[in-house]
Amino acid sequence: MLKDLLIELLPYGGSYRGGLSNHLPMVLAALDELGASEAELRLFAARRGHLEAVPDDGRDIADTAGWLGERASEGAWRRRLAWERERGEWQALWLSRVRQVLAAPASASFHGAIRLAYALRSEAEAEVDAALAYALSHWQPLALPGRASAPRSLAEVLRDWRDHPLSSPDDGKLIMDDIERALALPELPDRLPPGLLAGAREQRRIARQLFLARRSFDMLHLMTGWEAVLSLARGHGLGDAPDSAALQMQAALLGMYIYNGCPDLSGRLAGSQADIGEIAAMARAQPDDHSVKLALSCLRLAELDDDEAWLALAADVAAHGWRGRAAV
Repeated sequence: MLKDLLIELLPYGGSYRGGLSNHLPMVLAALDELGASEAELRLFAARRGHLEAVPDDGRDIADTAGWLGERASEGAWRRRLAWERERGEWQALWLSRVRQVLAAPASASFHGAIRLAYALRSEAEAEVDAALAYALSHWQPLALPGRASAPRSLAEVLRDWRDHPLSSPDDGKLIMDDIERALALPELPDRLPPGLLAGAREQRRIARQLFLARRSFDMLHLMTGWEAVLSLARGHGLGDAPDSAALQMQAALLGMYIYNGCPDLSGRLAGSQADIGEIAAMARAQPDDHSVKLALSCLRLAELDDDEAWLALAADVAAHGWRGRAAV
């Protein structure tokens, strides 16, 4: 059923209205993983009136030079990938393209990596190609400035910024706008050591703490993005996110920390008595796409990271939505 519904959605592009992400294929895959019935899947699949056709400028697919990060190339990428499958060349290029996606996981406000991870788990070839085409056409690495000479850990950097906050940039139209504006602050380079300041697992833990401190919309995407990165890495024989992906996710985490006002990260969430089945059922009943996806990501991170704190957050999101108990 899921594969049939994903095929029905193939005429639609990965985004609409100038950059908003098409969540429908992702939320259908999430609901399926959470145990949704055929009726539930069909009900969600009918919510497609806001979507727009996949853009395709009809270009020749013989040469993909210059396509990476060019949004107008999404339709051409789909045709190119289908052509490679027909010629038996798709598999030979697959691993290099996954590495490309992981090299810029914040692209399209994390949705390129997220949709690709869901598509792979759905095992629907056409949706895998649609997700990959979206990720490649919207590919956008983050610039990470850094000139300070003193070696410091990520936790030390964040504490310093908390005690002496950087000015928060104005709102951007999209999540990536907010991150890029924060990373472009003129005072940032002198306060940010270059390179990787923490491993991927520590970054995921800090991302969870920042989400609990603010419950902000942009932060939930960082966490679903982290789950997608870890899922893609584990699915291709890696123990965790490669350093290239971790460095880009670190940039996104730092940008979001600044944008969210450099809050204190000492807050904790109480544990939950709900089991995984109860959490999945509550998540399926959530009315908004983001709560469904975040609850699933937290469930998967609880397993992938062997960390029960993710299970507590999954239960909270499933019961109350991503805004949390305060919104009830």
